[in-house]
Amino acid sequence: MLSLIRLLSLLYVTCLSGMISAETMLPSLQITDLASPVSLDSTESEASSWLAAPAPKSTATLASITEKNFSSLNWKKIRVPGNIIKQLPELQGKKEIILARWIQLPSNLSNNLSLRLGVINDCDEVFWNGIKIGATGDWNSKYPQAYDKIRIYPIPSNLVRNGGNHLLLIRVKPFFASTAGIEQDSTWIGHTDQILRKFYIDEFVKIIFLTVYLTVGVYFLFLFIRRKRQSENFYFALFSLCLVLYNLLRNQIKYEFGFSFLTMKRVEYCLLIMLLPLMFHFIRNLFEFNNKRLYKLFDALALCFILIFIIDDNIEHYDLITKNFIQPSWIFYVILILYFLIKRITEKNKQAYVVLIGLLFVMFASGIDIISTRGIIVFPRILGYAFLAFNISLALVLANSFVKVHEEVENLNKNLESKVEERTIELNQSLREVQNLKEQQDGDYFLTSLLINPLAKNENKSQTVITEFFTRQKKVFEFRGNANEIGGDISISDQIELNAKPYVVFINGDAMGKSIQGAGGALVLGVVFHAVVARTKANSHSNLEPEMWLKQLFLELQTTFESFDGSMLSSIVLGLVCEQSGLLYYVNAEHPWSILYRNKEAWFLESEMSMRKLGFPRNGYLFSVIKLQLLPGDQFICGSDGRDDLAILKDPNTEEKQINEDTSLILKWVEKSEANLQEIVNYLENFGELTDDLTFIKVTYKNTELPESQV
Repeated sequence: MLSLIRLLSLLYVTCLSGMISAETMLPSLQITDLASPVSLDSTESEASSWLAAPAPKSTATLASITEKNFSSLNWKKIRVPGNIIKQLPELQGKKEIILARWIQLPSNLSNNLSLRLGVINDCDEVFWNGIKIGATGDWNSKYPQAYDKIRIYPIPSNLVRNGGNHLLLIRVKPFFASTAGIEQDSTWIGHTDQILRKFYIDEFVKIIFLTVYLTVGVYFLFLFIRRKRQSENFYFALFSLCLVLYNLLRNQIKYEFGFSFLTMKRVEYCLLIMLLPLMFHFIRNLFEFNNKRLYKLFDALALCFILIFIIDDNIEHYDLITKNFIQPSWIFYVILILYFLIKRITEKNKQAYVVLIGLLFVMFASGIDIISTRGIIVFPRILGYAFLAFNISLALVLANSFVKVHEEVENLNKNLESKVEERTIELNQSLREVQNLKEQQDGDYFLTSLLINPLAKNENKSQTVITEFFTRQKKVFEFRGNANEIGGDISISDQIELNAKPYVVFINGDAMGKSIQGAGGALVLGVVFHAVVARTKANSHSNLEPEMWLKQLFLELQTTFESFDGSMLSSIVLGLVCEQSGLLYYVNAEHPWSILYRNKEAWFLESEMSMRKLGFPRNGYLFSVIKLQLLPGDQFICGSDGRDDLAILKDPNTEEKQINEDTSLILKWVEKSEANLQEIVNYLENFGELTDDLTFIKVTYKNTELPESQV
């Protein structure tokens, strides 16, 4: 009797274990109604979950899987959609995977069912009850096939059993080592027309949004064409057009064009690199921030990555570079964009408030898309929708500007006649005031010229080192019948003695600013120069070397100009020539390059700028002296930038003018004139119109008794 009880107990346990095993290994999704599509998505905790296992080597093995041998594979529950590798790390390394789902269909079925299986990475084969019903991608290709394509497969009517249990198997070949399976979108089963309708509605809604963004981009491009100075319109137009093309390449409609998947991905990754830099430059130009070298460096890096993507055909490299270099660099752009906006907000700029709100929507959506792309979460891409908020913010900014302009125009139209009368009275009053001010200004010019003229003199009387001047200031005025001119250019020469040797000292300066401002700088320059020369003459036994004397003079000039805190700067050429040896010592502080004329040939003595203008902070640390041995007959010429700033005809028909940009033309005219200053000026005036003050100093060395050893 006891043995019989034990036997019955054993049979009961065995049956119960079999039932539990069958229930565990065949977790069917019970569908009672297919009037509308039913989601096949699941989580790991659901009883009727998706299952995953390493794929068998042959397709025939997949076709032979039934309820009886289903448990022979090492199935594990997974969450779909989602990255299988994160759930089952043992399947990483591009191993082929098989996904399974048991589905219990209702008994009252109609024909034409289809499956929507989301975005599968990368190639797939789909089996329904052991029969292959669809596949995507070339299984033997080394290139990716369609890892961002939504799969939709119809189920043949003869394979659907009303009220029966059906096995859905998906064989997957991943392209990336760290991601696999149905990663994004969602899975559905339903009537074919409903599945396709939902699919096309979703995609065409995205297309409608892209059409709006395309219109916005073309509109801003048109604004830039009409107003090319507003470069922010150009950058936003490029950003919008790139975003449209990028999202079009993320749209499922792209597969209708017939382009290769690799080509589309290459363009997509290149566009992705460009988006944030373009947005950054749009914000920078909109709120008037300068383009610094650091920004240009990041732009250059982005261009380098684009070149890599164009040359390389390995999408794994694209993905690696994007995740580890490009996306981290976006933090730099985001911080700067927020800095620009917050800075303008603190300055009470209302446009910055509106743009910041719209931009926060875009940044939030971009962050969601990035972590979704990395497989951290499963969420639809929303950047294409969030960008609408940014466009709305820009529309508000533009609308506000247009409304203000319209209100001003309406106000002018309503009060035009009275305003014309008021304006006429105001203009007559202003004209009288201007005439009075003009007379006062000319008086100031005249008094200033009386101060400058005694300073700008050629005091050199040497017979071996000859100095010649030419001066023509741009501002010409007349005060009480006295015609004169005033400007910021000045030329001075004199003679001093250092270490018992006679030297000729000269300076040619160009102070910053026009008319009275420039004249003020020239006045300061002349006073300090004459003071140092007078002090040197008073100390007849000065034992300073020429270089040290030049340095002391330069530092006194620099200290004086630096005390004006940048409001007064001046470029100069300052030099000493030994009357006995012809050795020239000179410095060039951001002045046009000096010229040497020898044997009927002229050339520049400098090739790069070594010192900044007088008054530039810490300029004394850059001080350097250039030494040149003059030969008998040599002529050293220096002059202000008026020699280059010539207005020349751009189009003879329209008389449109442009500023000359060829700074080497002066050499040709020096050679043609044989270094005659007046003839050089004649060539300049024949070539174009003088637009600035113009001065020249020519130093000619005529010592014919120079020892042969010195030559």
